[in-house]
Amino acid sequence: MTVSSERVLITGAGGVIGRALKKELSDAGYQNVVAIASGDVDLRDQIATERAFDELRPTLVFHLAARVYGIMGNMSNRGVAYLDNVRINTNVIDAARQTGCRKIVAMGSTAIYSDRVRLPMSEDEIWVGEPHHSEAPYAHSKRSMLAQLEAYKEQYGIDYAFCVSTNLFGPYDKFDEKFGHVIPSLVSKFQRAVDLGQPLTVWGTGKAERDFLFSSDAAYAMRLVAEKHSGAINIATGESHTIRDTVDTLCRISGYQGTVEWDATKPDGQKLRAYDVSRLKALGFKPRVPFEDALAATYDWYCNNVATARK
Repeated sequence: MTVSSERVLITGAGGVIGRALKKELSDAGYQNVVAIASGDVDLRDQIATERAFDELRPTLVFHLAARVYGIMGNMSNRGVAYLDNVRINTNVIDAARQTGCRKIVAMGSTAIYSDRVRLPMSEDEIWVGEPHHSEAPYAHSKRSMLAQLEAYKEQYGIDYAFCVSTNLFGPYDKFDEKFGHVIPSLVSKFQRAVDLGQPLTVWGTGKAERDFLFSSDAAYAMRLVAEKHSGAINIATGESHTIRDTVDTLCRISGYQGTVEWDATKPDGQKLRAYDVSRLKALGFKPRVPFEDALAATYDWYCNNVATARK
């Protein structure tokens, strides 16, 4: 099927990756793209989901919709994180089956990997060991989605790709200091500290390492995956940054010159996450935006949009 004839649906289109993906597809020549967010369809509702798919009848689905938190959010909302995501994923995949979708590209999470997996984490070891306790319910909902995709391919012949995504960040993120992911929560803290001249407190010890991926690069990767890959695939840069180094970079970007206090009573999560990205590189992927430039773009967008709107 050609790019121009593909009927594309993006779920979770209001989020950090959804908006970037819509632009990426448009730039690549996809002409028939429908993007829906939580305000358009409640994907936890089976009937509403089936009705939407029956109307749109996509041939390619990018399934990004999820109930997403950071470490503290996942620890504080364990039941909701599991149940809402299982409902969303089950409804979307089955509705796609019922309406003739040929391929589903689903957003997973590297939270599905166990601490027992050797580094760098390989897609062949997704099912090895249990996920880290801090994010286990959310991780199990993603594993369940992969199991459903595998079963539906075997029984119904629906092609799929399961993107095991590292930590994403960029414009339109949820800049939630309490329940958000690392970078968006740090961006909010830095802006507030600079604006109010306050000291800045960062959770954890700063020693944990993460592979951070900018939203536009993640969207580029997902387009390549949709066009060239089937099965599970790690979506990451292959390079890791400590939280402490990330904080130092944000100090330079924001101009913050105050004190940074580290709250070691708060969780670091997994100490190290590194991913085998050989499958992604084989598709021709290489990040297009350097890490510090991506951080600066995210910080500037937050200051010009979210922070300004709150004043």
